[in-house]
Amino acid sequence: MAIDREVIEVDVCVVGAGGAGLRVAHEAALCGADTLVMTKGRIAVSGATAVGLASSAGFAVPDGSGDPEDNEDVHYNDIMTAAQGCADPKLVRILVSEAVDAVADLDRWNIDFIRDPESGKPLVAQGDFASRPRNRKIYHHGKPITVALKRENAKLGVKALEQTAVLSLIHGPRGVEGVIAVTKDGTFLEIRAGATVLTTGGAGQLFKHSLMPPDITGDGYALGYRAGAPLANMEFMQAGFGTVKPALNMLYTWFWAGLPSFVDKNGKPVVEDTVPPSADIEAAMLKKVDHYPFSSSDASRWLEIATKNAMRQGRADEHDGFYLDLRGTKPDKIPQKGFVQLWNVSKDWLLKKNIDVDEQPLRVGLFGHAINGGIVIDEHGQTAVPGLLSAGENAAGPYGADRPGGNMLLNCLVFGKRVGKHAAEVAKARGRIASAEANGLLEDVAAQQSRSGKRSIKEAHTEIKQTMSDHALVVRNAEGLEQAQRKLGMLADAMTSGDFAIKSRKDLVDFYEARNLVDVGRAMCAAASLRKETRGSHYREDAPQADPGMARPIIIRLNDKGAPQAEFGAFRS
Repeated sequence: MAIDREVIEVDVCVVGAGGAGLRVAHEAALCGADTLVMTKGRIAVSGATAVGLASSAGFAVPDGSGDPEDNEDVHYNDIMTAAQGCADPKLVRILVSEAVDAVADLDRWNIDFIRDPESGKPLVAQGDFASRPRNRKIYHHGKPITVALKRENAKLGVKALEQTAVLSLIHGPRGVEGVIAVTKDGTFLEIRAGATVLTTGGAGQLFKHSLMPPDITGDGYALGYRAGAPLANMEFMQAGFGTVKPALNMLYTWFWAGLPSFVDKNGKPVVEDTVPPSADIEAAMLKKVDHYPFSSSDASRWLEIATKNAMRQGRADEHDGFYLDLRGTKPDKIPQKGFVQLWNVSKDWLLKKNIDVDEQPLRVGLFGHAINGGIVIDEHGQTAVPGLLSAGENAAGPYGADRPGGNMLLNCLVFGKRVGKHAAEVAKARGRIASAEANGLLEDVAAQQSRSGKRSIKEAHTEIKQTMSDHALVVRNAEGLEQAQRKLGMLADAMTSGDFAIKSRKDLVDFYEARNLVDVGRAMCAAASLRKETRGSHYREDAPQADPGMARPIIIRLNDKGAPQAEFGAFRS
């Protein structure tokens, strides 16, 4: 049956328009490729890079401006130490050696950094899991980068499709040959491309509470995984604290420096009866200043573990919130360099969200955040599937069990440039062809639209979030992970059998997003089940110690039954 569609032919199709995707498109266009960038949302408005998760973001540059003892080798060692045996050394070396060139691009595009009021130079802060201050701070998270790249890409003639969701990769005998997508008005698109690049970010919407925007649904992971591209390090899911009401926002690490009161809905200390008596909570708070994401690697772990255990005990409020009181904090008494300025910037930012830290306690909860894993790539962003590349948070390798702060924006720029160049070369070598696979994919889409199941697809999203929040957020154990895999597997079966009604374009996109989240959630739980130890952002309460024999990545492939197959392995380099 022929399905109506609009056909678009390009050299390079970039799926995702955050920092990585826009940088890929920019470089591909500079190399002469006819380039298209696609996004479910709007460029420089939606997506993890552009959305205001915090008042500022870090951009790591080991040029010695924050500490004369800092250099590429120190930066490399910081990343490899945090990775705990689970990063790709070749990709890490590329990241640190090309950082200075990446920040030069930002300067060329007139990105404004937060500046030291005394020297007028960019403020340089010490990021998560770093031994030296090297993070230049950018206002409004990564939004200025996306705004600049949107402008620069327009000059190069990069085509853009906004509010357009990719439903499937076109995967033929030659590998990936483009995508099937649907526009806001319901028009189906067949995009034929010599090279397809996945840059859709992470999968924060796996969890009930996430600092990631609603469009971060693991699409790139799932699309590549189903096409035959292995995933790695998916068990290393970052989690951390954020405000739950009246607005979502990342909880700044420096807020812990004043040793604030942290209590449950009844005014009882959160850590009471939730962690071992030997745990030093004051030491945990002071260590928490050093990094935002949860890590089992130091004393700060007790804050998130205590909070998750208090949630299990029913001690959170109706919004899964607890109360952090900063009203007694005296910023001028905190010794960390730059604290007073960061405190003031943070307070002003939160006031814009109707949160006044001087008037009332913050309502904070645990949030799923970023993933330290993704699709396995080589130094050019090439996956195991011909014609398919990946970059940014969608790809694995430049980090492992923990990830130093300021490295993700850097990663987007460094590997975005490399992948864009390689994508242009791949597209020139492969050319564009009409694939017979497109017809079958469109027929599948049409079949989904004709289903009139009794369940709302919103139910599937709710069940995914609750399942992953209960069993995979911060505190994990074998029984919980087994339950999560069973529930997600049942959801996958229900979606295959037509249990969910699809009555609109929005339902259709929600259905495909739910399918993506199920695949990614199952991959994450399979890896977490196999890793019977505690390492970095992965904490097993039934195996609380690190096992030296497991200091290597877990690779996940989709087996012939549609289920994840996880095994310990190594990166290709």
